[in-house]
Amino acid sequence: MASTFNTRGIVINRFAHREYDSRVTVYTLDFGKIDLLARGAQRSGSKLAAHIEPLSLVDLMIIKGKRTDYIGSAIVNDSYAAIKADLEKLQAAGKAINVFNRLVRHDEKDETLFALLAEFLDIISRSDQKATRLLSLWSLKFLAALGYKPELYNCLGCSKRLEPTENYFSASRGGVFCPACSKNEHQSEKLDETSVKIMRLALSHTLSDLANLRAEEKDWQRVGGAINNLLNFNIHN
Repeated sequence: MASTFNTRGIVINRFAHREYDSRVTVYTLDFGKIDLLARGAQRSGSKLAAHIEPLSLVDLMIIKGKRTDYIGSAIVNDSYAAIKADLEKLQAAGKAINVFNRLVRHDEKDETLFALLAEFLDIISRSDQKATRLLSLWSLKFLAALGYKPELYNCLGCSKRLEPTENYFSASRGGVFCPACSKNEHQSEKLDETSVKIMRLALSHTLSDLANLRAEEKDWQRVGGAINNLLNFNIHN
């Protein structure tokens, strides 16, 4: 008799497999990222299909197979309808899911990562804050949870406490340089005091607390640019 397991998961993606089945990637609370077979999910009228759509929080019963595990049953806990009905939110959520999938390995359970992704989807589904801003803040928290936390308090060159002035951020070095030390860092970008403060807040507060954070658009653009560069560097290296 096959063993069965119950868990909660966030559906990352789903692909057609053979004629009638689907391959589904899910990040689960109990087992980390796993690939599952959804038998008959491509058939017309399949009841399972509606419960394994990407970008859904689902409760799963997993059946252990000889070669592959498959979904015995699935019930949607949250379909994030508000996200799917808003193009900006959908694009932000899609990018978060893609980044998550690229940087998180299979079969490595991490309750912090699960909670972080679930919180992000929950927050953007009901927040009036621009989804792109929340995506930037979440991305920084996500990188920190993976061990890529940037240094935002002391200069990476001289180790002195950063002064409240215009400093320089290096994605490849993972932190900030003071004006003097930045002269030897050719791939660094200017980061003013407000932008550094926003990034520090992102690392010290919950995403729920940050949902009402207010700043000028130019500051959001600087922060978003710096975090995106850090994200891209860690994805490609």
